[in-house]
Amino acid sequence: MNTIQTRLEHESGQIILNDKLVSFLYDLMRDHLPAADVQKLVENTTSKSTAYTNGYLAQYADFLATELRRVD
Repeated sequence: MNTIQTRLEHESGQIILNDKLVSFLYDLMRDHLPAADVQKLVENTTSKSTAYTNGYLAQYADFLATELRRVD
């Protein structure tokens, strides 16, 4: 079967990874944000302590980050 989808997967270099963060970023860039915007966010992220102005949102972001780091 040589469907367009199969050819696209073959030509684009379909790969299989087992990494939640990669999966999240892939879905984010594929469906929600341009890759350039995500790249800019990554570049603006620092390892320094950050003061967050919305404590509830910061706690939720921390919860989601913990979920992504969790190994199943």
